[in-house]
Amino acid sequence: MNDSAYGAWRPGTSAYLAQLRREFPSFGIIADPDRPIWMAVRGDVFIRATDGHVLRRRLLELTGRSAGADGRS
Repeated sequence: MNDSAYGAWRPGTSAYLAQLRREFPSFGIIADPDRPIWMAVRGDVFIRATDGHVLRRRLLELTGRSAGADGRS
């Protein structure tokens, strides 16, 4: 799905949300891209971000993992 304002390909919200949920199954993750708000919660931990990429980066930092050169860990 190409929903970028500049024509660059990026996954749709639901696809990226599903990817984050698979990658971080111990977190509850929700998104409202129209606001834009992406959130993850686990116990007392609450993370809020403006997009899925920022949320993923914060989750990687929190879990002690790092993204590879291609943005994947």
